[in-house]
Amino acid sequence: MSRRRYEIDESKIERFLKEGRGQGEGVDYSPWLTIQDVPSSGRSTRALGSTTGRIHHLLSDIETRLFLILDRSSLVIDIREQFPLPRHETQRIAAAMGVKHPLEPKAGNDIVMTTDFLITMRRGSETWLTARSVKPSSELDRKRVLEKQEIERRYWLEQNVSFHIVTENELPRELKKNLMFLNEMRSFEGLIVPYQGYWQDRTEKFISHFKLVQGCTLKEFFNSLEDNYGFQAGEALTVFRYLAANKIISFNLLEEWDVHLAIGNFTLVESSNEECHRHVIG
Repeated sequence: MSRRRYEIDESKIERFLKEGRGQGEGVDYSPWLTIQDVPSSGRSTRALGSTTGRIHHLLSDIETRLFLILDRSSLVIDIREQFPLPRHETQRIAAAMGVKHPLEPKAGNDIVMTTDFLITMRRGSETWLTARSVKPSSELDRKRVLEKQEIERRYWLEQNVSFHIVTENELPRELKKNLMFLNEMRSFEGLIVPYQGYWQDRTEKFISHFKLVQGCTLKEFFNSLEDNYGFQAGEALTVFRYLAANKIISFNLLEEWDVHLAIGNFTLVESSNEECHRHVIG
């Protein structure tokens, strides 16, 4: 079996350009790098985005954490990962800084630098871009890493786009754990049903009963649905995950949760609470 060539030489850059890498928006965007283009360290992820309706290529655990937050935000209308910067611009900036432009180690050519996330946001009639670089905090004391980040920062400054570095310190593990647990149940598609509209019926019963109960745990509420509405074992949890994934039920995603929490910790809402991610995406 031949070994995969991960170096991105000039011929591969030309091929990426012809393929339309780094172009398009929303569902039509194609990232400059995919998980097939970089060596795997076991932390790469392909994730279906609810915001864009396409598969996103996330190259680290921290990128996945930030993506899950962005994808849940009602302010975010597009997420473009591994966004390429014009090479002639980053070369010019590096020269002005008096530092070497990042190189492809094996081929020796200047690489096409990328920003981990270019995010389109909207509030009311106002739409704007913001850029985020994702780095482990342990790397931010390395001179070369900081030089590369400064090239990115200066590029986006010239574009009048805010740029920030995000580390694991801004992205709690519990938040990622909760979001991944919920996102697996954003849709009932693929679940076996005894009749058409089964899960819609279950969802309506869940919501109507939820509005009435108080003074019990979430587990006790699930048991009540089984006793009074004919829910099968596990169905109440499935509906809960669906409602929470679609921001119809809200709870503190920054903390560990379980079914033994009081029902008062969970709220039926019209729109999502932005507090868990506002400090990350600005």
